[in-house]
Amino acid sequence: MGQKVDPRGFRVWFTKSWPSEWFAKTKAQSAQFFVEDIKIRNFIEESFPRAWVGKVVIRKTEKDLEIIIFTAKPAWIIGKEWKKLAEFQEKLEKKFKKQFKVVVKEIRVPELSAKVMWEFACEQLEKRVPYRRVAKWVLQRVMEKWWIWVKIQVWGRLGWVDLSRSEKFIDWRVPLQTIRSDIDYHYTTALTKYGILWVKVWIYKWDVFTKSKSSSKPVGLKAKPKRK
Repeated sequence: MGQKVDPRGFRVWFTKSWPSEWFAKTKAQSAQFFVEDIKIRNFIEESFPRAWVGKVVIRKTEKDLEIIIFTAKPAWIIGKEWKKLAEFQEKLEKKFKKQFKVVVKEIRVPELSAKVMWEFACEQLEKRVPYRRVAKWVLQRVMEKWWIWVKIQVWGRLGWVDLSRSEKFIDWRVPLQTIRSDIDYHYTTALTKYGILWVKVWIYKWDVFTKSKSSSKPVGLKAKPKRK
């Protein structure tokens, strides 16, 4: 049986950066910050379900605590005249008893975010759209616009039958073993009337190279080979 590794954590400081940016002085403080980050992310997911939030970055310093929310639908989070965002910030401060600075940024290309594409797929699956049609539509939408490689895996009670099984939909290839390949990944569940469907999405965004071996910041992208 193969050993499965999260593609995002596997590539930290090669093609990915940390989603939480802070430094702890002690082990106890590190554990406290870690648990607090999980609670903050869960609170954001509960407050804005299906808001197409692609990424949440948490930055902590001695004086400030900043949360950056990347979403494809910023109007859903900001609201009219910033009222919805202000209400969310008040609830966040009451729950965690800290001062927060919440920043909302738009994802201009939602097809490049695995989480956004997953949320769209789950919305369609929960509306009882056939899973093959949903998976092929996601592949077609991403490939036609950006010509990047995608893989989708769905398993559970597919087709509403009693037997659980899994199916993969892949276009071309997704090199998960290559560290320089920039891969966005997300995995979670869709709650349907006939049970839970597990969905995984991989999006391969070409290869990333650095200036030197000592540098860890990506500076360029490798051109894709043409298909035969």
